[in-house]
Amino acid sequence: MKHDDTPHDVLLPINAVCKIVARSKASIYRDIQKGTFPKAQKQGGSSRWRRSLVLKVVEGTYQH
Repeated sequence: MKHDDTPHDVLLPINAVCKIVARSKASIYRDIQKGTFPKAQKQGGSSRWRRSLVLKVVEGTYQH
């Protein structure tokens, strides 16, 4: 499944990301430090992740 063609990529909060990847916040932030999980985009004081990138992680196709 290709997600690059999504015209309106949704930005997800950390709780939604945790549910999609079935992992804890701590493990996600560890993987961000390792470069194996996409960095969040900041919106105000909140962190948000592009849905398309999160789905690439789930599919195993995410490349830093």
